[in-house]
Formats: sequence, C-alpha cells, structure tokens
Amino acid sequence: MIVRLKEGKLERFKAESEVVIVGGGTAGVSAAIAAGRLGKSVILIERYPFLGGTATAAMVGPTATFHTKKGRQIVGGIPNEIVESLVQNGDSLGHVPDTIGVAGSVTPIDPDAMKLMLLQFAKSAGVKMLFHALVNEVETKHDRVVAIQAISKDGPVRIEGKIFVDASGDGDLAALANVPYTVGEGKALPQPMTLIFKVANVKLDEVIKYMLENRNEFWHGTTFDKLKTAPAIGVSGFTTLWKEAQARGELNGIPRDRALFFSGVRPGEVTVNTTRVIQKNALNPWELSEAEQEGRAQVGPLLRFFRKYIPGFKDCYLAQVATQIGVRETRLMQGEYRLSAQDVIDGRKFDDGIAQCAWPIDIHHQGEGLTLSTDVGGDGAYDIPYRCLLPDGISNLLLSGRNISVSHEAFASSRIQATSMAVGQASGTAAALSLNRSGAVREVAVSVLRDTLVKNGALL
Repeated sequence: MIVRLKEGKLERFKAESEVVIVGGGTAGVSAAIAAGRLGKSVILIERYPFLGGTATAAMVGPTATFHTKKGRQIVGGIPNEIVESLVQNGDSLGHVPDTIGVAGSVTPIDPDAMKLMLLQFAKSAGVKMLFHALVNEVETKHDRVVAIQAISKDGPVRIEGKIFVDASGDGDLAALANVPYTVGEGKALPQPMTLIFKVANVKLDEVIKYMLENRNEFWHGTTFDKLKTAPAIGVSGFTTLWKEAQARGELNGIPRDRALFFSGVRPGEVTVNTTRVIQKNALNPWELSEAEQEGRAQVGPLLRFFRKYIPGFKDCYLAQVATQIGVRETRLMQGEYRLSAQDVIDGRKFDDGIAQCAWPIDIHHQGEGLTLSTDVGGDGAYDIPYRCLLPDGISNLLLSGRNISVSHEAFASSRIQATSMAVGQASGTAAALSLNRSGAVREVAVSVLRDTLVKNGALL
C-alpha cells in the first residue's frame, strides 16, 4: 500500500535518516540516544519544543520504578545515566523508598531540569530533532515504511528512513501504517486521565504527624516507619477528610475517594496526582480538549480542599500546572507477542527479554477508587520480550515505550516510566543493529541485542 504524500512545500522540508523516531518522550529519547551512540544517524520528531513527554509536559512524577519491592535494581543503562546526571546537578533525589508501599523505589525529578538534561543527552549522541511537528501520514511499500509526513508550522515535512521507531505513546505511527490495535479490551475503557499540578510552601512535618496519628486513613501498604527518615514521601489517603469535603459538596465532579501526592525535589514542594477525568477517549480531539478543560477545572476545588482540610497545606500556593493532561492509555498495538496479565502476575522470564518491570497491575477505574492487583510474582520482576516490540505487518518498524504489544491489564503495569525508558534503549539499540544486517527488525539476533544492551549498562 502506498499513501501518497502531498507535493508543493514538501520538497523544501525533505530530510532523511537511518533511524527515524516518532515521539520525544522518555522512551523516544532513550531510543534516540542508544541509536546515536551506536553511530547511526537519527531524527527525532516531537510535537513540543522540548523532550520528556509525560515526565515533563505532563509532570508525571516521581519516576517509577528502578527496583523490585525487595530492592533489586532492574533498570540501568541510559535511564540510570540520566537520573545520575540530574542528581549531580541537584535536580533529583535519586532512587528513594516508596512510602506508599507500591514499589521498591521512586525517583523524584525536577521536570524543567529534566527537559534540559534530555536535550543535552540527545545532542551529545548526535540526534537531530524536529520540534513542533506531528506525524499525520505514512508512506509504505510492501511491508516497509518508506517515509513519514509531519505537519509543521509552515506545512508538511517529508522524512525518509530505513528503520522507524514509534515512541509516540499513542501508537500514532503504527496505526497510520495499519498495524492492528485495540482501545481498551472488551467492555473495559482506557484508563482515565489526570492533570498534574504542583504546590509549594507545604509543611511536610504536619502531614507526617497526621499520618502517624491516623494510620487507618491511608493506603494499606504505607510504610509509616519510614516517613520521618525518607528523603521524599508519597501519600495516598486522607479518606476521612475527603469524605467530609464530599459531604459538603466541595469536591463535586472529582471521581476520587482519596488524595494522592508526592513530595518533590525542592523543600516544601508537592506534586498532586489527584485530578481525574473519566469517560473520555484521548484519541478523540474533542474529548481530549474537554479532558484538558475538566482537568484544569478540578485544580481550583482541590487546591481549596488541600488548604482547608490537609494539615501542612494551609499556606500552600499553586506553583505549576502541567502543560498537558496525563494520558494513561489509548491504543494497544498488536505485535508478535502480546504480554498478558498472567505474565505480569507470574513474574515471567523470556529468552528474548530486553527490559524488566516490577510495577503491579495498577488500574485506575473510570469511577471512584483505585485498584491494585496482586504484586508481580517470582523474584518481583518480569521481562518485556523483544517480540512485544515487533508490530504485525511491518518489517522495519519497532514499537517502544507505552506502545509495545500488551493486554489492557498488563499495560497497567508496563506503562510505567522507568520500564518505558529501558524499552526505549532496547528499541534504539535494535534499530541500530538491524541496519547492520538487512534492515529487518525481526532478523536482529536476540543474543547480540541482549549482549549489546548489557554492555551499555542495561539490567536484564
């Protein structure tokens, strides 16, 4: 199939590269750095004028998780290099205990500092970046992507490549190339969206004091004994105070049953992950626009709730609202293998594993409440097989980050940022290795891929 690209301005903005990556989020950047370091020319396409995706534009933090619940590190390589550089600059606390008790660690970062650091890493790897661009057409021939078209400020840009990586988060490139996908599964809808905001001037000692005196109001896994010594804290609870505010009509339209927030890198800063927008499909431009509006409309009532009810927040002020709403789930692409919920629960290992994940199946429902399934079994982590990166029907395309082939339930675990970054490094490495052969991603020797990843710091 050939989708004809428009003429005219197209020739003026034509470019080509060995590796073309769509999406400059944490997975896309990791892929670009990996391919660039292996000597390949790389073009990275991003709709924002900065990198980082959900970590920066959506301010989703802290990053999780680099460790199993028992403390074994499972993500290294490029993702860990980025964190270490942020720590050296005072822009991250590094890997700290998760006081909510969901994961072995979380990694607080400064989103704006992350933008600068990712740019530095990408440029040092020789990555050419096209900002302010969205891919809207794909040219395919037989089973290969030949070129993509991105819409820019002054018209279309044609980019030809040998290997393509879809790190768009929504599977935009793969969908345009007619890779099969689902949205939700069965009667299940994609998970709801959340707009993150940050407040400052919070007295965390008052928060901790209340938690220790009212333990039944907080998530059952909360590690209360670590609250006073942890470099940062996560909080899921204040359920009694939430119900009181609901009874007074002060939280109307916010379908949650508790507050969720995390202390940040700077003293007194707190990232609030409590807004919730349900019954919206982020692939629908009108519904996504409505979701952005609803998310922002919830910030005011929540800010008033925190100031009035939550100890330590009385004098807090709004410091920042995310550029975009956090989209948890859209397309689930179909690949050579589809990771299942059972794979996650069993902590399954695969011969072609290229990354690890230790996050539980974390499904945010379309109504009130939060459901966390059984923790990852086995040794506390499971493998992401390389086959999950290989989309049906296209021989020179790799899926990366959130886009990999997983079921609705498994996605609720694999979508987490640290694992997405590790998958990103694997996809960029595989793209580079495939160029050394026939340019077919399925012909990459898994043993060589795994050895190359380990050589470059990945933990398999």
